[in-house]
Amino acid sequence: MASLEYKAGIFALTGICGLIDAACFLALGGVFAELMTGNFLLLAFSIGTHSLEWGRIIAYVGAIGPFCIGALLTGLICNGKIPVGSRLIGYPVEFAAIATATLLAIITNPTPVPPLEAEIHTNPHPTWQQLTIVGLLAFAMGIHNALMRKRGVPDVATNVMTLTLTGFVSESRLAGGKAPHWQRRIGSILIFIVGAAAGAWLLQFGVAAPLIAATLVFAIALWPLMKGRADPGPITGYAKTDPEPAT
Repeated sequence: MASLEYKAGIFALTGICGLIDAACFLALGGVFAELMTGNFLLLAFSIGTHSLEWGRIIAYVGAIGPFCIGALLTGLICNGKIPVGSRLIGYPVEFAAIATATLLAIITNPTPVPPLEAEIHTNPHPTWQQLTIVGLLAFAMGIHNALMRKRGVPDVATNVMTLTLTGFVSESRLAGGKAPHWQRRIGSILIFIVGAAAGAWLLQFGVAAPLIAATLVFAIALWPLMKGRADPGPITGYAKTDPEPAT
């Protein structure tokens, strides 16, 4: 077990983010649990086109609010306000939130609400099932993104694919660079795409299907995430901090 690599768990999280994005955007009302850039853009587009409704405001707040709470609590841990190991506490809590959302999706079996304008206007107010599931997932993703800023792996992205693609191209040998960690960068992009595509495909079996897949992958990745050997190099695309010991 001592030879487990922390970055293997981070790669798994990349696929999990794709699965969760697919479920939330394609079936839970057209919002994102972890991609806050997407939520801000959709909110801004609604404002700019005078199509913003109370239902959409509730949906966006229902994702952004829990995300911020998760990030805040993780920040308290990572910044030393709560004296516990962020990897040993943060990842199990993130997993528990995703597992709870998955269980709720299985029990309630919410009706899929795709991000189509007609569907949004037909169902302007999100249901409590949607809000709770998305809220739990957003809370988990707030934890996740805060952990990545402090405990990320160099050039292994879980969701910031714009920065990853920029680094891959602008620092490539074709551009006169040294192409650092190019395998990790392209691997992150491919895993994210595969995760999102798998999530979209799994939705034909119900809203819970991609969340079940995300929970199972997370369960396998949990041990290396908590105890795996960390990469001590500088973090690219996130805040540069000192790596946390694995124990």
